[in-house]
Amino acid sequence: MESSEDEMEVDDTEWKQHLTDSLSKRPTPAHRVILHFDLDCFYAQVEMIRNPALRDVPLGIQQKYIVVTCNYVARQQGVTKLMSVTDAKQKCPQLVLVKGEDLTHYRVMSYQVTDLLLSFCPLVERLGFDENFVDITEIIQKRLTCTPVSSFKGYVYSTSTSFHPELALGSHVAAELREAIRDRLGLTSCAGVATSKLLAKLVSGTFKPNQQTTLLPENVDHIMGSLGGLRKIPGMYSKRLQALGLVSVSDLQLFPLTALIRELGSPCAAHLKNLSLGVDDSPVNPTGAPQSLSDEDSFKKMSCVKEVMDKIQQLLGSLVERMRKDGRQPQTFRLSVRKYSASNKWCSRESRQCPIPNHVGHKITSASSDDASAQLLSLAMKLFSKMVDTAAPFHLTLINVCFSNLQSRAPAASTRGSITSFFAPSACPQNPSQSPVAHSNVSYCLAVAALRKIIHREHLKNMKMTFPSLNNAAKSPIVRDAASPKAGPTQSTSSVPADASRPVTASRSSTCSDGGDADITATYRLPPNVDPQVFSQLPANLQTELIREWEQRRPIPKIPILSRKPGREAKDKKGTRRRSQANSLLDYFKPA
Repeated sequence: MESSEDEMEVDDTEWKQHLTDSLSKRPTPAHRVILHFDLDCFYAQVEMIRNPALRDVPLGIQQKYIVVTCNYVARQQGVTKLMSVTDAKQKCPQLVLVKGEDLTHYRVMSYQVTDLLLSFCPLVERLGFDENFVDITEIIQKRLTCTPVSSFKGYVYSTSTSFHPELALGSHVAAELREAIRDRLGLTSCAGVATSKLLAKLVSGTFKPNQQTTLLPENVDHIMGSLGGLRKIPGMYSKRLQALGLVSVSDLQLFPLTALIRELGSPCAAHLKNLSLGVDDSPVNPTGAPQSLSDEDSFKKMSCVKEVMDKIQQLLGSLVERMRKDGRQPQTFRLSVRKYSASNKWCSRESRQCPIPNHVGHKITSASSDDASAQLLSLAMKLFSKMVDTAAPFHLTLINVCFSNLQSRAPAASTRGSITSFFAPSACPQNPSQSPVAHSNVSYCLAVAALRKIIHREHLKNMKMTFPSLNNAAKSPIVRDAASPKAGPTQSTSSVPADASRPVTASRSSTCSDGGDADITATYRLPPNVDPQVFSQLPANLQTELIREWEQRRPIPKIPILSRKPGREAKDKKGTRRRSQANSLLDYFKPA
């Protein structure tokens, strides 16, 4: 007996040291203010908002043969949550039942509440449809200096003579948020104000409905000791703990830490011990978009393949519609079933999943949702056959369909065929003769270039003064041989790229600004990606402009120059690269 007491004393010393270390690493209670909001009889409130005539009558929300929740008028007459419909009718013959199996309206209202809280504070964490945690620590720190308070809003748990200004101001913020939820959405709620998520949740239900309660640090031991069973603490592994003979919170508080570590492992044992003492350092994790969407239905018995197909098709119809509104594309489909077992009626789920083909995923998020449902049904039945032997009798009590691995829809992999493709660097192929659409691409580029010149520039004037080389070329057409290393003084500096590969004769009559008509008939080596027929259809002044730009941008002939310095070539390449980056009409004629 003495040894056990010594062991208990050692365990308590070890646990106190562990608790001291954990408390020293986390913010002091006065530096954290956490709110927990719990909507009153949420499903019933949503139905009363949809139908105000139900406000003053006993109302129950029915799912299958269970009353999942009821309003407070029904509760005053003995109806409770999760009561069978038969028992509820016996308790309250006037009870009005509303089918609540379609969760659409509840889901929409739930996210409206979360969005409203997010408009006040970014640190909001959803917990089911009707609960939210809000971390207002930073808001309190900012408001405390300018708006000091001297009292609490709502109730204060137990009695205490001490005053905590952070929690007091937190109670005022909670009252403001509850009022906003009521005024904007028509919903009443309860709220808990404390220094952690666990304590805020535990204290929020102390006074109901439409009330709020603040828990002070000195009253933590009292509220933890009043809980009774371990199930009152969220996150408790009751079955594992019951096997150790732990039933109440006080049992866990007094249980030796070493024995708990031996059974559950050090991290889990420390976590559970912390919870039993009201120590919770978990942060409020802002809730983003859901990582999966699912829908399910439960029933007493389903043992026919045709019934299974009909039920899956029904569930897929609503789930695909939700997925389409969400906008993201699911990558994985999962099917879950619950088989009836006399020994384990409710915990025998089995699941199978498979990737969703990309073309089916696109249909889910597009207008072809009906076609998507049909193809998903085929996938679902393949998964079903892996879990259930349809050749033998089976007994199902639940079916669940789920979309997971949700991803934002990526842009189209290729823009081929769209108008933007003509402006891409690869719009004009290297060799037009190899591509059936090469001429049309170049034609489009030329047409765009012509339109830009007509809109943004006036017609070229004083051609002879501006382009003397072109004027001479019109009188004396000369073909420049870029491969020749020696150019005589009589050769004209024609406006043709050095890499030209074929001669083209363009005859065009051009009207100059001085009123004289000049026949510009010249032979040029056009770039290989330019259609000569299309080029010949352009106005003469635009042809001249293009040729001028080609001349300015023609690459330096690869002629060996002995006097060139080693570093000069690199500089010339850089200069050419910079010139090539300028926005110009010639860009539309660059080879791919």
